[in-house]
Amino acid sequence: MSKVMALDIETGNFSWEIGGWDKHSLFEPTVVGTWDGEEAHVFSKEDVEVEGVTVHPLHPRALGEHLEKHIEAGGVILGHNIKGFDLPVLNAALDCKTAGDLMGKSESVIDTKLLIDKAALAGDKVHTTLETLVRNTLDVGKSMKSEDAPNAWRAGRYQDVIKYCIKDCQLTYDLYMHGKENGIVKSRKLIDGSVVEIEVEW
Repeated sequence: MSKVMALDIETGNFSWEIGGWDKHSLFEPTVVGTWDGEEAHVFSKEDVEVEGVTVHPLHPRALGEHLEKHIEAGGVILGHNIKGFDLPVLNAALDCKTAGDLMGKSESVIDTKLLIDKAALAGDKVHTTLETLVRNTLDVGKSMKSEDAPNAWRAGRYQDVIKYCIKDCQLTYDLYMHGKENGIVKSRKLIDGSVVEIEVEW
């Protein structure tokens, strides 16, 4: 087990349907994925089998125990915009108390988006989406667009959404490890789209 475990969630609805990204309690979590560099776990609203992934029912207590086990073993939870979206949604919409507790424990959570936003403050404004960062840093892309996941879930493409969620966990994990080992990640400037290196310390 790695000390770092990446987490990502998918929802079955869109922010514009519920009045905005800050309406955390109105989101409908469908999938929560984790990846620690070796094992993929998914907590899913639907009972689906996915090769190479341990699938659990999406239940706040089971998810909370999974996160707590990692933290109690000395680990941290990693995510891209995890403090701004994933944890608040899990706390408010799923009533996952562990997610709520984690929001107040900065030593147990690493948010790559917040750290990259902070590191980029001194220079030009840059794109900080996971897609832009991994495409320019790791030369790989996401398996679908974020906005496609709710429609895929509604269409019954549960395996596709689960695979997409795990892929995002893996990409976030790999981006973090690249930054840790090399001290930089790459993005693009908002003003002209040129590639820029961002120094990170994590």
